[in-house]
Amino acid sequence: MQDANARFPFMARILILRQFLWGAAFYGTYVLLTKFFLEELNYSEADTIMMMGAFGAVGPVFSAVGGFVADRYIGSFRAVYIGYTTYTIGFFLLGLGASDLNVPLSIFSIALIGYARGLSATSPTVLLGNSYSETNREAFQQGLTVNYSINNLGSFSSKYLFPFLVAFLAYQGNFYIASGLMSLTLVLFVIFRKQFAAVGNDIDRRPVDLKTWVCFVVGSAAMLGLVFWVFSNLDAGKYLLYALGACAIMYFIYEITRATAAYKYKMCGVLITIFILIVFYFYYGQMLTSMNIYAINLMGDQLLGFIPIRPESNAAFNPLWCFILGAPVIYIYAWLERKGFSPTIPTKFAAAFVFSAMAFALLGLSTHFVGDDGKISADWILWVHFFQSLAELIVGALGVGFIFEMVPRYLSAFAIGLRSVALSLSGILAAVISTRIALPKDQVLTQEIIEGVYTSYFYNLAILAVVMAFVTLLLSKVIAKLIRKGEELEQQTSGKDVATDH
Repeated sequence: MQDANARFPFMARILILRQFLWGAAFYGTYVLLTKFFLEELNYSEADTIMMMGAFGAVGPVFSAVGGFVADRYIGSFRAVYIGYTTYTIGFFLLGLGASDLNVPLSIFSIALIGYARGLSATSPTVLLGNSYSETNREAFQQGLTVNYSINNLGSFSSKYLFPFLVAFLAYQGNFYIASGLMSLTLVLFVIFRKQFAAVGNDIDRRPVDLKTWVCFVVGSAAMLGLVFWVFSNLDAGKYLLYALGACAIMYFIYEITRATAAYKYKMCGVLITIFILIVFYFYYGQMLTSMNIYAINLMGDQLLGFIPIRPESNAAFNPLWCFILGAPVIYIYAWLERKGFSPTIPTKFAAAFVFSAMAFALLGLSTHFVGDDGKISADWILWVHFFQSLAELIVGALGVGFIFEMVPRYLSAFAIGLRSVALSLSGILAAVISTRIALPKDQVLTQEIIEGVYTSYFYNLAILAVVMAFVTLLLSKVIAKLIRKGEELEQQTSGKDVATDH
C-alpha cells in the first residue's frame, strides 16, 4: 500500500514514469510535424503555421471538456486510459499516412491525437494530486515540479533524436516509435489498474452505466469530428476554438456564482490568473510557430561549434533548459523563503514576463548576425530558449498547483483544464499573428528581408512582455487580496463548526 505522506508515494513515481513516456512520444512527433507538412505534404509556411497552432490549441481547449467528463461521468483514471489508447492508435495511423503521403489520413491521425490530448490532459494531475494526502500538499507541489522536469527530459530526448532518425526511418518510422512508447503506458495502466483507480475520483471506484458509455461514445465521435473539421478548415476552425475557450471560461464563471463564499473569492483569483496565463502562453505559442519557422529557415547545423543539430530540433532546447533549471529554481524558492521572502505565484508570473522579454529581445538581436552562409549560429537560439524556458518553468508547474488548490475538489479536473484553455487560446492567437512573418515558398532570404520580416516582429514582442510584467505585478496584488479574503472566510467557517461541535 502506498504511503500518501511520503515525499514521492509509489503511485506518484509510476505517474512520473508515465509522464516521461508520454513526453517522448508526443513531443517527438510534434517536432517533426512542421517540416512534415512543409516538405512532405507541400503546405505553405502560412498554412503550416496555422496547422501547428491548431494542433497545439485543439487538445488544450478540449481538455476542459475532458476534465468535466472525467469529473462527472467516467472518472480520471478511465479518461487517461481511454485517452492513451487513442494516442497509441493516432500515432500508428499517422505513420501509415506518412508512408504514402495520405493527407486526409494524416489529418485524421492528428485529430485523434488532439482528441486524446483533450480527454486525458488534466486527469494525470488529479491522479498525482490524489496520490498525496491532504496534509502532504508541500510534497505535492514538489512532485508537480519533478513531474514537469521529467516530462521535459522525455521531450528533449525525442526532440533532439527524432529529426536525425528521419534519415534512417523516414517520418513514418518515428511515428511508429511514438506509438510504441504510448503502448508502454498502457502496460503500466493494466499492471497497476487497481492502484490507479484508488487514486482516481469516486467514479473510478464504481461501475459506469451503459447509458453513460453510449453518451460518451456519441460525444467522443462528435468531438473527433469537430477536431477533424478544424484541421481541414483552418480559417474558420480558429473561430470555433475561440468560441469553445470562451464557453469554458463562462462555465467557470457560472460555477463561481454557485460556490461557497470562501471559494468565490479564491476562484475569482483563478479567473484573473487565467487572463495572465493567456497572455504568457502567447509567448509559449511563438516558440512553436514564429520562432520555429525562423530557426528552420536560418539556424545553423552546429551547436557550440561541435555538436550536430538539425534546425527543427531547436525545440529540444526548451525541455533541455527546463530539465536543467528545475532543481535550481526549487533551490532559489527555498532560499528566498529562508530569507523571509515568499513571492506570490502571480508575482512569479511577472518575473516570467521579464524573462520572456529578454528572450525575444535576444531573438531580435540575432537577426543582425547572419553569417556568410546565410545562417545564424545555433547558439543564439540556445540562449533564447534559456530565458524563455526559465519563464515557462516558473509558470508551468506552479500554475497548475495554484489552480488545483484554489477550487473545490469536484471542479479540480475542469479547473486544471482552464489552464489548458489559456494555452489553447493563446496558441491559436500566436499562430494567427505569426502568419505575418510567413514567407512564400522558395523565397531567397536576404539581410533586408530578414530584418524587414523578423527583426521588428521579435522586438515588438519583447516590448509587450515588459508591459505585461508591470500589469501582472498590479494584478498580483488584487489576486492576493482575493485569496486572503477567501482564507479568512474559511477560518471563520471552520471556527463556527468547531464551536458547534462543542
